[in-house]
Amino acid sequence: MAARMSTPGMHKCSCQTCGEHLEYPPDFEGTIVACPHCGQGTELHQPELTTPTQAIATNAPPPMKAGGGRGSVMPPSRGRAEPDPLAAAAPKDTQPKSGSIPAPEPEDPNACVNCGTRLDEDEKVCVECGHRRPTVSNWDGAAIFRLVAGIIIACELLVLILQWTTTGKPFGLRQRTRHAVLVKVGLRKELTPAEAAAAQSGTNAVAAAKLKDPDLLLKSHRLITDKSNGAQYITGTIKNISQYRYLAVKVNFALLDATGQVIPDANVSAYIQTIEPGKDWAFKVLLLDPDAETYRPLPPVEGVR
Repeated sequence: MAARMSTPGMHKCSCQTCGEHLEYPPDFEGTIVACPHCGQGTELHQPELTTPTQAIATNAPPPMKAGGGRGSVMPPSRGRAEPDPLAAAAPKDTQPKSGSIPAPEPEDPNACVNCGTRLDEDEKVCVECGHRRPTVSNWDGAAIFRLVAGIIIACELLVLILQWTTTGKPFGLRQRTRHAVLVKVGLRKELTPAEAAAAQSGTNAVAAAKLKDPDLLLKSHRLITDKSNGAQYITGTIKNISQYRYLAVKVNFALLDATGQVIPDANVSAYIQTIEPGKDWAFKVLLLDPDAETYRPLPPVEGVR
């Protein structure tokens, strides 16, 4: 058999699997191709040491050997993925490795969110940009509970203050309710029958100040004279300000002479059987004593609940 002639300018090597002789263009130095003899992948490189510039492959199509001999290396098919020759030439320390991606550094909780300057834990304002740090970072369950409890306690204190400083609706307490509470806690003593009588007659101002306000209120009263016969009458209105029905309601008046002195045994009164809750009673009392010039109410208005 005649000796095979090698093509000038072609590199030579042997297949790493079958050992057959291969020829390839210089541009294919360092690439992996399928051996035309055994079909296995083999790396094309010359036995002698090559420079890094010779190991870098290009995308230019290699020149074809005339006749397509058995030892010629064909360019890889278009449908087959070629390895990147630059990946082999890159330094090993610059190639990415699986599992070697560094974890991100944790954020500094004391760094300014605006400019990144690190602040002390007790600093509230950044000295570089003037950004103010939030005072409360997290609203946990305990913080929410304390806030709600504080609001409830403040509202209860406000209602308590209104009850003891006002007498009108919706929060004001009546004087009799306050008196009962003070008696219950031991801050005030209950009036004795003698003190109550003195308070009703007006001779004891201190005892009168301790009287409980009644459910039956004397709203108005005045002295009128009948033009037809000259008789004098005390007229007025009693109001039931409670939510209960009162029976046997009676209002009393003391008669006074021209000098303003009380006429003994000359008291007059008006009586009604029933007053419903929230209703008014218009009364009229005749002054029987001829010496009577004026009058004075004798509180409280009597009644049975």
